[in-house]
Amino acid sequence: MAGFKDIHNFGVIQKKSTKETITPHRIAVMLLIRDFCIRKVKVTGKVDNKLLFDPDPVPPQVRRDFCMLVLKLIQCPDMELRDLHDLLHGNKYILLEEHLKTFHANMEDIYKNGVGSIGGVMQNVKQLMVEPSPLQPAVYKTSIIGLYLRRIVVYFDKLSFSQVVSIYQSFRKYYERAAMKKGVVECKDDTLSSGHEVEMSLCDATSPCPESSEISQSSDKIIVETKLERGCWSRRQAELFIAQQASLIQTDEMSALPPPQLQEKITDLLLANSECGEAHYLSYLNCLRVKEFAGAIHSLFHAFDRNTLISEGKTANQEEKNKGFRYAELNLAMLFAQFSHRQEALSALKEAIMLAHDMNDCVCLQYALAWLYKLTYDNKEGLIERSITKSSDLNLSYLTSLAIQSYAQYAGSSGGKPSLVFDLLMKSDVLNCQHSMIDLLSNSYAQKAALWCLYGKTEMASLSSQLLLHLNTSNPTQGLVAYNGEAICVAICNVVNILAEQGEYHLASRILYNAQERFPHEPMAHSWIFSQQLLCFTEAIHNGKWQDAEQAIAHLAAIDKGECHLRRAELQIAKSNYPAAADCVNAVLEYCRLHAKEDYNCLSLRVRALILAAELQCCSNVATSAPTGAISLLTSALAITQIHFLDYLTAIVSLHLAKLQLQMGLPNQALKLINESLLVILSHGSYFDQARALVLYAECKVAAAANLPEEARNSAILEAIQMLNKSKSNFLKVEAYSRVKDVLYLQVLLYNELGYVSERKKCALEFRQWDGQYPVKISTTLLTRL
Repeated sequence: MAGFKDIHNFGVIQKKSTKETITPHRIAVMLLIRDFCIRKVKVTGKVDNKLLFDPDPVPPQVRRDFCMLVLKLIQCPDMELRDLHDLLHGNKYILLEEHLKTFHANMEDIYKNGVGSIGGVMQNVKQLMVEPSPLQPAVYKTSIIGLYLRRIVVYFDKLSFSQVVSIYQSFRKYYERAAMKKGVVECKDDTLSSGHEVEMSLCDATSPCPESSEISQSSDKIIVETKLERGCWSRRQAELFIAQQASLIQTDEMSALPPPQLQEKITDLLLANSECGEAHYLSYLNCLRVKEFAGAIHSLFHAFDRNTLISEGKTANQEEKNKGFRYAELNLAMLFAQFSHRQEALSALKEAIMLAHDMNDCVCLQYALAWLYKLTYDNKEGLIERSITKSSDLNLSYLTSLAIQSYAQYAGSSGGKPSLVFDLLMKSDVLNCQHSMIDLLSNSYAQKAALWCLYGKTEMASLSSQLLLHLNTSNPTQGLVAYNGEAICVAICNVVNILAEQGEYHLASRILYNAQERFPHEPMAHSWIFSQQLLCFTEAIHNGKWQDAEQAIAHLAAIDKGECHLRRAELQIAKSNYPAAADCVNAVLEYCRLHAKEDYNCLSLRVRALILAAELQCCSNVATSAPTGAISLLTSALAITQIHFLDYLTAIVSLHLAKLQLQMGLPNQALKLINESLLVILSHGSYFDQARALVLYAECKVAAAANLPEEARNSAILEAIQMLNKSKSNFLKVEAYSRVKDVLYLQVLLYNELGYVSERKKCALEFRQWDGQYPVKISTTLLTRL
């Protein structure tokens, strides 16, 4: 999508023009209003030579819908008569049938009767403001409709006769385009046959009638025809459209126009209002939706060129001129940051800071500081603290709350205490509620969910996400039905990830489809794309579908390279391709080393990579003595998790250490580690991790009871079998069928040890159902104990 190529207006652009034009669409709207007002005030009788009126002959629902319809017609650009017909006869607005019939008859009368009929309409509109009585007119002069009608009447009184004729000729073509299909309108002379029936057609119009080609090619006619083809936008209509679409792009992108359609509207708007710099800025926002760099930078330059040329008027001072330049540099830095051009963004940001320093613009400096601590990695904590302090002194509530949230995110990833981190977010929530900052309030909930995920409290993360999704974010005063920004997308993805961990793949896919409809464009689409590929990978690797898992990893590479390498390592371990898995793990560790400052996920990625490296050490050495390298890797991971309060990863590392202790012949020490970590796993872990933990616990139970008396040993084995039943149920929920086969194999051995023949046969029969489909990966440690 390319921005609109502007080839004119090289000089100083004048300030906003408020000149009104009379178009066929506005004549139709005036007729619609006039007919309704005449019907609204109905004569009921006459007493003492005074007319009696029924002040309320129209039902309240009809009046309300008509007012909303007229407001829409006043605010929207000109539309074709076919579109107006569809709007009037649609189901959205309830209107009187008699009113619509009268409107269509009057439109036909203007078409037949010539130029004088338009003047008659104008005279009737003037009378609406004084009749039926000066004290209670049909239309008040100070109302929205009254101001609209008065502007058109005033401009009509200034027109010459040739201009009125041009308006009538454009009205004829406007009417004929809507009624010419299937020969409904036949133009032989200047008038129509009296018995001809005029209907409205929804089909495309054919070429104009012969008499329309005989109209004189005056300059007024050319202007009218050009505006009619491209749609007439007044300055007020353009400003309203720009404000609405810009707000929707930021708060509810699904309700905004699609990018191609919006760009066509912007081009149409600029043809009618070439000096409108705000339209170019809307084009810049539209280009960001589809990640088009060339169109975005072109539109941004044109937007601030217009503002700079406007500010060069005679009344503008030097401060106003420089303000446009420094904010242009600030927006340019934001543009480069959106496309991850960090060095270019920093250069533009420094230029904006210098300009703001020259004019002592503290507000601009604070906005620049907000982007500075986002783009830099050195002294980030000091920059954020300074931003919070200065923004609070200047009463910049939005920047203050944003800086507090950024500080909480930085503290959470750098080892700050969770209590202090959530205390910061609570202060941000107070500011958000006091100043009704819906977007930051939603971001706060999403950030809490992310922090709970980081700390390993999955249930709390789910609670924060669902609170956000159930939050009433509507704001009727701003026309906002509900906030639908990036935080909502992140919350939906959190729910999808939790459902995937519980094996509810179908429900997760349905929710992802909803996210795909609501957030079709980047960068917000990255969140649900990541969750979608993660869901496909999890389901594929549990089902043993390596090709599908490889495809999901390939798609994941475009979103998160670190996570891509980590998932590929998991896949290679599942395929027993240990050299390739080792290369992937080393790639993850190298990625974490290079991007530790800029990527907050590197902390958990590094721990998970160390765990996989330890697993590789164990897989390459099946002897009873644990590899020394695996213990070193796990202790390093344990130190990182404890320093940064990563409780869930701490529990996972403890389980791997317990497995190593079991291999070393220390089942009692392994049981102690499992007892410390099992509660965290069962409370916040996925079904897959819960099942693995229960299998390991059962192995340790049986191994620790090897030297106990027979009764105590049998009791421990029975308890282990019950745990294996629970783990088998969890493996079945997540469709990890190879793990189900491992559990069944263990149960067969345990029932055989107890001498339970019927139960052993039942488990053996179930085991044969999976035979040949998945390899057995059970540890040999328990087999040697048995």
